Amino acid sequence: MRHTIEAVIVGVLLLAASCLGYGGFEVTSTFSNMGGLNQKLDSLNHARNGTGRFTYRSPMWWLGGHGGEYVGPVTLGGSGAFSIWHHSQADSLESRLFAIRANFEAGFPYSPIEWITVRPCVELGGNGMVVYAQTLNADSKMWFAAWNVGAAPGIELMGSLPTSSESSIGLFVKASYYIPFSGPAWFGDKDPPAFSLNGFAIQIGLRFGRTVSRAEGDGFEY
Repeated sequence: MRHTIEAVIVGVLLLAASCLGYGGFEVTSTFSNMGGLNQKLDSLNHARNGTGRFTYRSPMWWLGGHGGEYVGPVTLGGSGAFSIWHHSQADSLESRLFAIRANFEAGFPYSPIEWITVRPCVELGGNGMVVYAQTLNADSKMWFAAWNVGAAPGIELMGSLPTSSESSIGLFVKASYYIPFSGPAWFGDKDPPAFSLNGFAIQIGLRFGRTVSRAEGDGFEY
């Protein structure tokens, strides 16, 4: 199942990058408060006569990609990512955490000097996650899943180099903060953890695309 999800996301992102004005790949680290998740898993472990504690902690690491196009002075596009599997174990119970996300993004690029771009932006979208736990002898299993939607305002800095007269490659760093519109909608086993994927995120990645003239993109060049 995991490999199927990864293949679908990568395929969509490759299609977006080939069909639109720009596209690329990135690594993201997110910094959410894991305290509520650890407390819930600790209580489940103690209910099974365990004394150990779970140690989930930030950052969570994600692999993903994006694609987009210029629409007048702004950029419009989308992105998607999946988290690297996170694992934690106490003395009676072990757990795994996996998440995916998908977003629509609008940006407002400004190029103070040639091949350097500053881009305030905002993402609108959602994420989903699954928390799976089982006893070490696998005689008891439980799971919690949740989704929510929200916004992530951010700012991006990118440096580009031309690869031809009509294309370029860029290295970018982006900082953002995910703000959910409401708490996660949980389903699965009863009494889910008090945990959400909101918080600060930082991305670093590569972007490939066409070169935009100053008349077309106000100096925004990829």
